[in-house]
Amino acid sequence: MNLVVASRHNDRHVRFDVEGRWANGDALKLAYMVKAAVARMRNDQVLIDLRRVDAAPGADGKFLICDRLRRALAPTIRVGLVAPAELVDEAGLNGLPQCADIALFEAEPEAVRWLGRRQGRGATPKEKVPRL
Repeated sequence: MNLVVASRHNDRHVRFDVEGRWANGDALKLAYMVKAAVARMRNDQVLIDLRRVDAAPGADGKFLICDRLRRALAPTIRVGLVAPAELVDEAGLNGLPQCADIALFEAEPEAVRWLGRRQGRGATPKEKVPRL
């Protein structure tokens, strides 16, 4: 992989700082790296900072991270991507059923706020045994 990835865990989410020039195949490798870290740390919220990622010479199209994350991660995972819109594919951002919840942000504070909110799937946990 051509990218340098640093990860760290805080109380609310797992954070990935990514930098370098991406080449074809790097999005899939990054998605499985995120999947492994989420499983190891038992956390369902991820912040990925791609602001220091550029396309390598000869790279085709956009960085397909949204599609790869959508395919690799469980539907309970929420991912806040901090990246320029022209860098990443936006096809995986439409809240598809049975897929991870992925949102794109231009600034980190917005992504952290979004991750802090519980919305959509799993907003209110259901009780296993109803109260009488």
